Amino acid sequence: MKKIIGFVVLLGLFSSSVFAGQQYSLETAKQAVVNDNINVSIAYEQYVLVKSQAQSKSLNLLPTISVDMLMVDYQYAVLRSIVPEPQRFFEAAASKDLAVAASINRTIVKRNLLQDLEQTFFLYQYHQEMLESFNKEKAITQEIATRSQEAYDLGTIDFSEYYRTQRGVVSANTQAVNGKQIVNTEEYALKLILQAKNTEALDLAPTNFYNSTLDFPATAEEASTIAVNNSKEVEQFDYLIEAANKQKKGVAVSWISWGGVGFDYFSRLSIAKHEVNKIALNKKKSIYEVKNQVVAQYAQIESQQEKISYQNQLLAMAQDEYTAAVAAQTSLLNSFINTKKAELNLMYAERESSKLKYELELQYIKLKRLLGANMMTNVVPRS
Repeated sequence: MKKIIGFVVLLGLFSSSVFAGQQYSLETAKQAVVNDNINVSIAYEQYVLVKSQAQSKSLNLLPTISVDMLMVDYQYAVLRSIVPEPQRFFEAAASKDLAVAASINRTIVKRNLLQDLEQTFFLYQYHQEMLESFNKEKAITQEIATRSQEAYDLGTIDFSEYYRTQRGVVSANTQAVNGKQIVNTEEYALKLILQAKNTEALDLAPTNFYNSTLDFPATAEEASTIAVNNSKEVEQFDYLIEAANKQKKGVAVSWISWGGVGFDYFSRLSIAKHEVNKIALNKKKSIYEVKNQVVAQYAQIESQQEKISYQNQLLAMAQDEYTAAVAAQTSLLNSFINTKKAELNLMYAERESSKLKYELELQYIKLKRLLGANMMTNVVPRS
């Protein structure tokens, strides 16, 4: 969420949403972000501002009457007021390209917001599951500690063994507190993104994994090409380059002016050329970054799937261990503790399995965003 929270933390504290108080599904949450989020509005206002400036410069190309008309050299004054300097045409054209770039930026902000929303939505759901597991672990460790207290009072176990069980209770309680803190933090982040009131409980409908089932390209090479073709960040550079080129042309013809050629003409022309080259190089850099990120994402997904397959084996082993412990349990303390330890091991294996699956889902969300997918309809582009 590093792209979004910086803006929202300052502004979301004073915002509220018309959706506050209702249950959010992932779909309704996305709609709330697209329709109401302040960052989208800010990006749109930036677009309107740049577009208005472009229109203003275009209107300034029209004939004007000014105080210059009162100059002694009447003919000179009329010509200057009616015939604009050529540089002004190029500046106006460049402003229009900058307005398009600002409009594209609004789409970029919207996509980033939707990506952050979906990732935080799943993270919140994951840590809620973990918190439930932590609370269950608290109960189990407390059971072990209670039985161990009885055994220690009877003198059947020594202090070190009794101490380990008490320490287990403290560790489980601390873990549950930390888990609750993480859930609260992510709930607050979601409220900021959704612009919901912090005083209202956040009611989220459970969401199943689905991103891995989307129609992704078969290879990283194909995907990287699709990502570049659909990258709004790359497209934005095209308009910035075009605007810089027009600015450069404006500088080049600036000698055709009522003021003549200034001493700084060649330095201004050199700066304008370097500006075009700099933006073009930044576009190339952006293309390389998009391609590299896509290739890296495919590699991470493949690695994650392999880890999940191994974890499934460990989970099955933990399940077998617990089943055997329950079947062999007696009334003796050691047998009881062994069964509870097996239950805890099964719980740990389930947590790790859940963690890996959520991580995989988050990786697919990132890949979806890199490919330029429609984050509302989840349609992955194929060209």
